[in-house]
Amino acid sequence: MRVLVLATPVPSHLTPLLPLVWALRGAGHQVLLGGQPDLEAVATAGGLSMAVLGTEEQEVRKRLAVRATGRPDAGGAGGSRQEPPWDSLAERWRARLESVTGPVLALARSWRPDLIVADPLEHASLLVGGVLGIPVVHHRWGVDSFSTRSFGRVRDALAEICARHGLADGLPAPSLVLDPCPPGLQDPDAAPGLPLRFVPSNGAGTVPAWAADRRAERRVCLSLGLRTLALEGPHVLTGILEALGSLAGVETVTTVERQYREGLVVPPSVRLVDPVPISLFLDTCDAVVHHGGTGTGLTAIAAGLPQLVLPQTPWTAEHGERIAATGAGLHLPGAEGPDGAGRIADAVRRLLDEPGFAAGARRLGEEMARTPSPADVLPELERLAARGGVGGVRPAVQGGSSA
Repeated sequence: MRVLVLATPVPSHLTPLLPLVWALRGAGHQVLLGGQPDLEAVATAGGLSMAVLGTEEQEVRKRLAVRATGRPDAGGAGGSRQEPPWDSLAERWRARLESVTGPVLALARSWRPDLIVADPLEHASLLVGGVLGIPVVHHRWGVDSFSTRSFGRVRDALAEICARHGLADGLPAPSLVLDPCPPGLQDPDAAPGLPLRFVPSNGAGTVPAWAADRRAERRVCLSLGLRTLALEGPHVLTGILEALGSLAGVETVTTVERQYREGLVVPPSVRLVDPVPISLFLDTCDAVVHHGGTGTGLTAIAAGLPQLVLPQTPWTAEHGERIAATGAGLHLPGAEGPDGAGRIADAVRRLLDEPGFAAGARRLGEEMARTPSPADVLPELERLAARGGVGGVRPAVQGGSSA
């Protein structure tokens, strides 16, 4: 089986797909990534062959430029479950589809895949699959009702482009949705998907020497992901570091790139370290504080650790709300205000002192461990590819879409 992987040009959108890629290759299938240069480093580190399409997207730089003009950021600033800027998003969806459809179609026609696997925001996967009669599998990142709620708007926004490519009925739904989110954590509004065990894939590295050098009775990991500091600036760390530094008997480890450290006031109990995959040291921690990114959040669940989510966008708020609803942690939007440090410190104390949060996190971790592994779902993908190869038959997802 030949599998074409497509992903939007954001490294953290590709990394969750890597365990499935490794399973496919381990089973003897051919896998090729088609993507913009932004993904080359992740593809190389993950051992994934790649066909480079188009030019570098530089998503962070473009979003900062949009913000500088005063226009709404289609990436959705604001850490609450607010309505996103739909008009801005529609404009962004159309622009991206116009730019990548030609190169992706050319690649698919020349490489002739039996199956396309993509992240939920790569709408070109659905267009190309529809035009060429190739089954399309969407691989969610985690908690995700947005892609279900937004699919009608996506189809409306992209209808004209689809019609130009011969898809009179508009953008097709994916043939299958793979869902790495533990069922008990997933948003009830998300369309059903095939459960798939989350496997931490946030990069390779060496276990740091400081991991075993625990300087306090308890340790907290603070992680704001790959893009929060780049988009919001290091000032978002100020109140968080103040809060965590005030906790007696608690050491905080936070990964911060060196270019964002200038001017930071770092309390004595906070250890600032270079970026390293958090999966390499979470077994030395008691709790995780983060921005709501699903890679960080699901990695914390795999480690059985309670979480405090400080969301920066509506999408990360979705993860935080579900973590709180399951009893595996706390969700604290709007913690940037004058009383934010105190609220953060109180929340972390609760995570460390109230055993119910750790118990809730362990329950989610056990549920995650019971879901099928990436290797376990390969027979379903193979059957889907075989059916799609006969007359381009593509079974539709019921109840919505991950697109």
